[in-house]
Amino acid sequence: MRLVGILVSIAILAVLLMVWLYYGTSGSGADSAQPPASRVGEVRQAAESVECRNNLSQIRAAIQMRTTAEETYPANLQELGLPATMLSCPVSGQAYQYDPNTGQVHCPTTGHRSY
Repeated sequence: MRLVGILVSIAILAVLLMVWLYYGTSGSGADSAQPPASRVGEVRQAAESVECRNNLSQIRAAIQMRTTAEETYPANLQELGLPATMLSCPVSGQAYQYDPNTGQVHCPTTGHRSY
């Protein structure tokens, strides 16, 4: 009888954990194009946001090195020789916006514009 009670308790806890992981929180307030569907989605979005910031940081460093070497801004981001996957936001897939007159680059994705 004790073993059955322990097994039932473990099963109930497992179901509650799965529901919690699947549905996540209702009011997470994440600044992104779409709300995450689960806790796993929240973690994935956070990782993709970090990847977006890292991409922008590396692009800006490449622009600065190019400007130092040639004293002009590149005409487009493809001239930097970076992988194509690095030139777009990992969350939305939109290409980063670049102004060749100022050398400024930013992400067009909602919530990432301050990066």
